[in-house]
Amino acid sequence: MLNRARSTMGLRVATVLAFFFLAAERHPVAAQQELPDSVVLLEPIVVRVLQSSMGMGMPFPVSVVTGKELWRGHSGAFLEEALRALPGVQIQNRFNLASAERLAVRGFGSGTPFGIRSVRVLVDGIPATFPDGQTALDHLDPGALGRVEILRGPGAAIYGNAAGGVLHFESPPPDTGDIQLVAHTSGGSDGLRKIGGSASGMRGRARYRIGFSRFTYQGFRKDPVADDGSTYGEAKRFIVNGRLQVPVGSGQLRVVVNGLNMDAGNPGSLSSALLADGDRQAYRFNVIQRTREEIRQGQLGAVWTWPVGALRGEAAAWGIHRDFLGAIPPAVIQFNRAAGGLRVVLRGSRPAVRGTASIVGGVELELQREDRRNWANEAGERGALSLDQEERVHGAGLFVQGRLDFAERMSVVAALRYDRIRFRAEDGYRADGTDDSGQRVMDAASPSLGLVLKPGSGVELFASAASSFETPTTRELANRPSGAGGFNPTLEPVRGRTIEGGVRARGGDLWRFEATFFRTHLDDELVPFEVPGVPGRAFFRNAGTSRHRGWEVAVDGRPAQGATLRLAWTHVDGRFEEFQTAEHDYSGKRVPGLAPHHVDGRILWEWGGGYFELRGLYLDAIPTDDANQHQSGAYFLVDTRFGIDALSAGALDLSPFIAVANVLDRRYNASVVVNAAGLRFFEPGPGRTFQAGLRVIWPQRAR
Repeated sequence: MLNRARSTMGLRVATVLAFFFLAAERHPVAAQQELPDSVVLLEPIVVRVLQSSMGMGMPFPVSVVTGKELWRGHSGAFLEEALRALPGVQIQNRFNLASAERLAVRGFGSGTPFGIRSVRVLVDGIPATFPDGQTALDHLDPGALGRVEILRGPGAAIYGNAAGGVLHFESPPPDTGDIQLVAHTSGGSDGLRKIGGSASGMRGRARYRIGFSRFTYQGFRKDPVADDGSTYGEAKRFIVNGRLQVPVGSGQLRVVVNGLNMDAGNPGSLSSALLADGDRQAYRFNVIQRTREEIRQGQLGAVWTWPVGALRGEAAAWGIHRDFLGAIPPAVIQFNRAAGGLRVVLRGSRPAVRGTASIVGGVELELQREDRRNWANEAGERGALSLDQEERVHGAGLFVQGRLDFAERMSVVAALRYDRIRFRAEDGYRADGTDDSGQRVMDAASPSLGLVLKPGSGVELFASAASSFETPTTRELANRPSGAGGFNPTLEPVRGRTIEGGVRARGGDLWRFEATFFRTHLDDELVPFEVPGVPGRAFFRNAGTSRHRGWEVAVDGRPAQGATLRLAWTHVDGRFEEFQTAEHDYSGKRVPGLAPHHVDGRILWEWGGGYFELRGLYLDAIPTDDANQHQSGAYFLVDTRFGIDALSAGALDLSPFIAVANVLDRRYNASVVVNAAGLRFFEPGPGRTFQAGLRVIWPQRAR
C-alpha cells in the first residue's frame, strides 16, 4: 500500500500544481502598484516584510499572515481555517477540542497526542508555551487575530526549548479613535455555532480592546452505544480577552488578559476495521468511559518598553492558572497548574564600518507548579487513586544576538542561548510502599549563525546553522509504562543540529518566490507509543538518532487584476537512523505521524466588494507506527468561500459569507494517533460541510 501511495504521489501533486497555475493563467497579468514595505517585529528579531506572506532580510525563513485574511469568510472556530498555504506549516484539524488541533512545523510536533509540541508560541508577546515546553492554545480565539508570524526552523538560540520554530499570534491593535463595536456570528453543519464581539477605542491616552467568543459544536462522530443517530464529542468553549496600551513614563505599557471555560467530549480514534464501517463513529469504549476534558484557565501578562540611553529596554511578566479535569479510557486525570515568568531584554544599534551593528541580549526566568492526581476511570467517574504528586519546573535562560548589516548587500547574524531547566516531583501516593520523588536537570547551550546576501535587486540568498534543545514535558515525564510515580529517569531531552539555506526572489511587482532546503539531525527524538490494556494513554521513549531533511517552496502572486495566488509545497523526509528497542530494530524506518509531502494552495478573486476563494490541499500518506506496517491514506480536499466585504447599512458595515468545506465529499483521516494500542490509528474527518456567517462593524470604518 505504501509503495502504491508513493507511485501516485507525483501525479496528485502535479494535479494540484496544474489546478492552481491553470486557474492563474486564465487572466493576463496586470500591472499593479506595490504597497510600501512595512517593518515587523518578531521579538526580538526584526524582519522586513513585503506585500506577501514571506519575510525578507533574515537568514531564517519567516512567514507572515495579516489582516482580514485571518478571518474573512471563516467560521472563526478553528485555527486551520486561518493558517493556510504556508510553507513548512501543517495543521491537522481533528474537529475534537479535547485533543486540540495538531500544529507541526517541518514535521516537528506531528506525532504529539495532545496540544502543541516542538514549537514555541507567544500570544501578544506573552508565552503560551509553558516552562516545560507544552503549549495549549485553547484560550486563543481564531476569529479575533490581527497578525501571525511564523519563524520556521530552530529558534532555540533566542527562544529556547523548541526544535520546530516560533509562532507569534497578535490580536488587532486597539483603535485610536472613539469606540468601535464589532460583532460576528457563524453557523454550519454538525451543530457548529459561534458568536463573538469586541469593543475597541481610546480613552484619554489609553487604548483598549475587549472581546469575547462563545463556540458550540455537536460534532459528526456517531454514538455507537446510543445507536440512535446522535453524536459523541460535543464541545463548548467560552473565551474572554482584553488588551490595554498606555504610556508609562517615557515608555509604553501593554497589558493582556484572557480567560477560558471549555468542556469537550473525546470521541477517540478508530482501527481500520471500524473505519471501514463508514459511519465515522466514535470509539465505543471512549463513549462507555465518558472520555472528555474540562478546562478553566486565566492568564495575565504585561510588557513594558522604554528607552535606556541609546538602547531600548523591554520587560515582560506573566502568570497563568489552569485547572484541568480529563477522562481517558483507563484513567481520570486532574491537575491544577500555576505558571509564570519574567523576561528582560535590551537592544540597540549603532553605525559601523560600511554598515550598522545591532545587538540584543536578555534573561528569562520561568516557574511552574502542578498538583497532579490520577484515578481509575469507572464509566467517567473517579475510582481508586493511582497517582498523587506535586510537580515543579524551574527554568532559566540567557541569550544574546548580534547582527551586522553591510550597506544592504550582506547581513550576518550570530546568537547564543543557554538554558537550564529543573524538574522536581514530590510523590504523595504511598499506598504502593514506595517514594518515587526525585528531580531531573536538563541544560544546553544553543548557538546559531546566519548569513544573508543580496546579489541583485529583488534577490536574497540566505543560509544558517543552528542547534536546538527540547525537554520532555511534565506529562511526558510522569506517564511511565510501569505505573510508577515520579518522573521517568530514562527519558532524555531532544538535541538537534540544523543547516538550511535558500533563495527569495521577486518577479517584478507581482510575484514572490521562496525556496528553502534544510537538514536536521536529532539525538533522542521523542516518540509516543501506547501499550495494550492502557488505551488512550501516551507514553514516550527516545529514538536514538534520527534526521529530518527536505525543502519548502512558496509562491505568492497576483496573476491578474483582483486575483491573488498562494501556493506552498513542503517535503519532509523524516527517518530513524538508529532506533532499537528490546524487541525491534526500527533503524531506517520513516518517523511515524509525518506526511512526506504537503501541498496547500489557494486562489482568491476579488471584485468590487465581493470575493471568491478556491483552496486545494494534498496530504501524502502518513506512516502510523514505528515499523511502518500501517499508514493513513493520502487525500486531496477542495474548499470554497464566497462573501461580500463591508456592505453599507446606515452606520453599519456588514460582511456576510458562505463556505463549503470538502466540496468533493472525500473520506479522509483528519489526524492519526502514532503507535496506538489496538491499531486504532485513525481519526476521521467530516464529509462535505457548509458554513455561513456575518460580521457587523459600527460605526463604519473610514474608506
